Amino acid sequence: MKIAAFDIDGTLLFPDGIAAADVAAIRAWQDAGHLAVAATGKSLSALRQALEPHGLVFDYSVVFTGAGVADRAGNYLFSRTVPTGSLHDILTPLLGDPTVAVYATTLHGPDVLLSEQPARLTGTILREWERRDLAELADHDVACLPVWVPDNPSRQRQLREDILAACPDVAVHINRTFLDIVPAGVDKATGIAEVIADLGLPREEVRLYSFGDSWNDLALHAGADRSYAFGWSPDEVMDAADEVLESVAPTLRRLT
Repeated sequence: MKIAAFDIDGTLLFPDGIAAADVAAIRAWQDAGHLAVAATGKSLSALRQALEPHGLVFDYSVVFTGAGVADRAGNYLFSRTVPTGSLHDILTPLLGDPTVAVYATTLHGPDVLLSEQPARLTGTILREWERRDLAELADHDVACLPVWVPDNPSRQRQLREDILAACPDVAVHINRTFLDIVPAGVDKATGIAEVIADLGLPREEVRLYSFGDSWNDLALHAGADRSYAFGWSPDEVMDAADEVLESVAPTLRRLT
């Protein structure tokens, strides 16, 4: 069994959408009997909104950086949520910081904006949201807290350390301009492991290819049989990958 796992933002999805060549290559991959898996930090609802204009449907979706795994029909096979007790500790200092934008992504329903101002984004997967306040989160299953921290890697790293020190029951993954705060013990690699478990196959019977451009793809790359980063990836991500690409389609067609 061949599985190709794709990050979305910065790998397939760009400000002008998903390239037609990439869409065609993924469909050809699936038509050949192989599986295509989305592996994103964003929610299932945001993923569907991004894919719908392109008519692209993945066989599985690893969402919330591994805190949720859904099948082709959108049914969750696995899900975990951020512990309720941690939400207040994490969010209270962040919501008082005007330099960041704070969201909550839930297992069901639209994404939620918690901060006063949204992130300044164009063409990415996190484009539609409803405004809520912190008190209302008690009524939602929060799988991820995406925090927009633009153009400041050192600030991202410091916030990550502060959050982990205050809340040991979460993990914090760095993804370009976002921090993805999720339950401890999950990442994109654990999500792919849930996919393989659902298939009922031993790992040695699966050939896994990973495509991803950012730091939150490092675990995914580490668990793949062959990994691909991109020319715009951070140096650490390019160094960790087996090959550096300029686009998905030519390599995926070769692998098919």
